Amino acid sequence: MTAATLKDEVAGALRGLAWEQWSQLGVSAATPRRREERAADPEALLLFTLDVGRGEPRLFDEVLDWLVHNEALISVHRLRNLSANPTDRTLVDAALDWSSGARRRARPAARTPPIAHGTALEPLFTSLPMPRRDVDPAFARHGLARSPLQPSGKSQAPRLHDPIAFALRLRRLLGVGVRAEVVRTLLTIRAPMVSGRIITASAGFAQRNVREGLTQLYEAGVITIANVSDDRQYAIRHDDWAALLRLDNTPELPFHYDWISSLRALTRILRWLERPDLDELSPYLRASQARTLVAEIEPDLQRVGVAPGVYSRHGPDYWDEFVEIVRAAVRHARGSR
Repeated sequence: MTAATLKDEVAGALRGLAWEQWSQLGVSAATPRRREERAADPEALLLFTLDVGRGEPRLFDEVLDWLVHNEALISVHRLRNLSANPTDRTLVDAALDWSSGARRRARPAARTPPIAHGTALEPLFTSLPMPRRDVDPAFARHGLARSPLQPSGKSQAPRLHDPIAFALRLRRLLGVGVRAEVVRTLLTIRAPMVSGRIITASAGFAQRNVREGLTQLYEAGVITIANVSDDRQYAIRHDDWAALLRLDNTPELPFHYDWISSLRALTRILRWLERPDLDELSPYLRASQARTLVAEIEPDLQRVGVAPGVYSRHGPDYWDEFVEIVRAAVRHARGSR
């Protein structure tokens, strides 16, 4: 399989994943093929979609429309915490800049003059030609060129009682902050006790902030703490929270999935596959670079049940194993292992 063919396969699957998730959170889209029983991670999903949506403008734009109407449910602080590199930060800042302006505007955005020769803008969308006139000013401020965008107005508020919207429901109850993320993690992980390290990784806030949130919840009497070896373990009464949320029993709570690790790894894979020179490399060098990529993202893959370390092929033959690792990571994210 060529790198270009694998790229097309992965890109299509990841955009399908984004559509499935967002369509159940209020974005205007076709009815999803199945009901998601895992709680979504809103900021990880938004960051992921801003990247994969560069190859599908309608997905990108409809999610921005959702953001205009639902930004109060999004943690900008957490979104920026999850932005791991300059590309992430540019996309996030441009999206937030545009969303803020779209909520203020009572009339269409002013047109901008043609881009002057040598202006350092890059196209936002990989599937469209570079616009030369009337670029959107919010995105241009962040070095990205796209045609002016107006909200479609098609998005709806998320159905907070759906399992996928569990994080958003908790934010309505506890506020948009670290305590809602701590409670989400403790309620969706089906374990008697949860490590503080796991809670911090899932919460998406600095360790100090998570520790403060855990202390506040402990002082409020809604979680318990136990010291185990060199780590603190935390527990929550699932039945009590199920009753508070008017669920019949604990099994009705949504399931946990490490979306941060999964979507971060998948984004790295897609960005690597989008390199135009991959199929020009020798089979040995292409496989070697694929192995390097997998080594870099292996911790994220392992957290979601993909174990690349079990593969043992060498030289050019590693490419076929890389294809299987990528497909396994996609299957896990889409819930079809």
